[in-house]
Amino acid sequence: MKPDFPLEHYNAIEGSILVSEFFGKVAHLHGYVAYQPRTKQLIVATSGTSTTIQAIQDIRFLGHRLKSGQGIVHSGFWAMYKGIRPFILEGIRKAFEEYKDIEELIVTGHSMGGAVSYLLMIDQLLLSNDNIIPAKLLLKLVVFGAPRPGDANLSRYYQELATEYRKKNGSNAFSEYLVKAYNDGVPSLPPLFLGYRHCTQTPLYYDHSHLYRVPSSESEYASFHVAADKSKEYPRGGHNYYNGRDQERLVRRLGWLEKSLAKGGERWEDAYLEQFKRHSY
Repeated sequence: MKPDFPLEHYNAIEGSILVSEFFGKVAHLHGYVAYQPRTKQLIVATSGTSTTIQAIQDIRFLGHRLKSGQGIVHSGFWAMYKGIRPFILEGIRKAFEEYKDIEELIVTGHSMGGAVSYLLMIDQLLLSNDNIIPAKLLLKLVVFGAPRPGDANLSRYYQELATEYRKKNGSNAFSEYLVKAYNDGVPSLPPLFLGYRHCTQTPLYYDHSHLYRVPSSESEYASFHVAADKSKEYPRGGHNYYNGRDQERLVRRLGWLEKSLAKGGERWEDAYLEQFKRHSY
């Protein structure tokens, strides 16, 4: 990836093929499906909160009871997931038709996108029983700074589905990674006193370039004391600083790139670099 451009150091993206991009019917939630031939992985990514109308959905803390009776889900997350679900499933179907060597499906998202990813993964675990996705497909959930998606019954249902999938397809067939970061309060929402719980029982805690495994007894906590080391990278932490990356800088650079491309012409790279030099510090 080119130095100084938005995706600098995002090397895992290189060589990937965009299968489909979509915006949901509720709050215009953005997502995409991409295939990485180098690793034979299919990636489904959902955006975090980026607009006011999405933020309004975030604070709809009232629960929605699932028709299956398997728990209560955050009504805002549920509405956005329903609005984007048909586009995601069509993208997944299209990918499996076009690429016959897919070995693993990865569902990922940051913040609100992480909560929506849990609902999608529940769908995938259920769809596996209907032979809609290939047998023995590896499933992996990777979310960052995700809020709690539902109540304890939903969490229990999710874990039961995961256990069943592992029994059917092997102990390594399903893996999950919920990463919480130092000084990120979003994983503490919605609050426990409203009945909300996380689905992942052993999350990871990211603190100044180090990852720590959190025991299940502490899975609902989002802040831990970690002995200081010499690392000074992003010392204040926060919701937009995961994996040693400054996501706020990424968004700024993407904004400059979008403006440069919108002007048209062949000199869009020069226009972008001019913006980069003007604002870099």
